[in-house]
Amino acid sequence: MPPWLSRLLLAVCAVTCLANCSRPSTASYSRQAILLAIFAHPDDEASVGPVLAKYAAEGARVYLAVATDGSLGVTEHAALPAGAEIATVRARELQCAAERLGLQPPVMFRLEDQLRMGSGLEAHGAQINELRARVRQLFAQLQPDAVITWPASGWTGHPDHRLVSSVVTEVFQSQAWTRPARLYFPAAPLGRLPASNPLSAAAVDSRWLAAEVPVSAADYAKAKQAWLCHQSQYTPPMIEQLHQSLVATQQGTAQFIALPQPRGKATSLLGN
Repeated sequence: MPPWLSRLLLAVCAVTCLANCSRPSTASYSRQAILLAIFAHPDDEASVGPVLAKYAAEGARVYLAVATDGSLGVTEHAALPAGAEIATVRARELQCAAERLGLQPPVMFRLEDQLRMGSGLEAHGAQINELRARVRQLFAQLQPDAVITWPASGWTGHPDHRLVSSVVTEVFQSQAWTRPARLYFPAAPLGRLPASNPLSAAAVDSRWLAAEVPVSAADYAKAKQAWLCHQSQYTPPMIEQLHQSLVATQQGTAQFIALPQPRGKATSLLGN
């Protein structure tokens, strides 16, 4: 067994479930495992809600970190103005979702929504630098066995998603961490997204999906209840549609792209 498999999520049922395992196995408790998910906005965790709920229920300490305050998440149905008021509401919603998923209290970096992209390069760069520092600090403090973040596409293409993905990947690759030992990107297999999916989402060729995690009906039920916390962003019918789309896409198995540790050095970029 490769060394990283023996380190990865030792306290949860599926060290092997995050490495192309088709059936769940019995949990092995030699150390309480730590799983860290890092996303851009309050409500982004819904994309992996069933997986977070699964590992939390199986005894892992599951942390959710969110980069922005969500202060620009204005919706017609909520009728809340951009700024501090909606940021406060979304912080409460995130706490509600974390509790329903069984997670640790959420970590909010409270960077400005959109990371000050419209305020010039210096202001935007300062937000990215702070994000980088906060991610590095979390890695050092929590020493998670595995980290989940957005893939390069950001799933929906949102620039905040893409930036968080880039920074988390950068920090992960910046040194030879003992922990985190593995970085995972949730992905939708090509051809699985229903035509009725209300959000535009990038799909991935199945050859890139190196890890799969079985999730149960109970995991999906918890994830839906957590999604319902985000009332400022979605109406109940919207959540039902998005939830059913997630269930139809995953079909009981959440798929991930995995960033592996280096395994020797290639001598050619074009050779086998």
